[in-house]
Amino acid sequence: MGKVRSAQSAGSIVRRVREEKGVSRAELSSETGIGTRTIYALEQGESRNFGLENYLKILAALGLDMSIDLKGSPAAIKQPDDLEAPLVPTFELADIWKLDGCGEK
Repeated sequence: MGKVRSAQSAGSIVRRVREEKGVSRAELSSETGIGTRTIYALEQGESRNFGLENYLKILAALGLDMSIDLKGSPAAIKQPDDLEAPLVPTFELADIWKLDGCGEK
């Protein structure tokens, strides 16, 4: 599992996995509804406003999962005893998201 800390590293992982699976950008575009030029921009780390929903579509199409490491985040704050539901932390996804199943070492 590798940590992703930039658009470039996320795009690099997407490109590497897509190529390893023998999936063309056109095939990935068809499966996700995301344009081939947009996928290319993502893979080059050039797509700044790509959106989490689109990342999740691409990851699902490639058989990847995303998890969020909450270690040291506001989620580590003890929850008051009178709350039944966990507190929802606030954090920057781009700084802490990880991809399961592959990644940079």
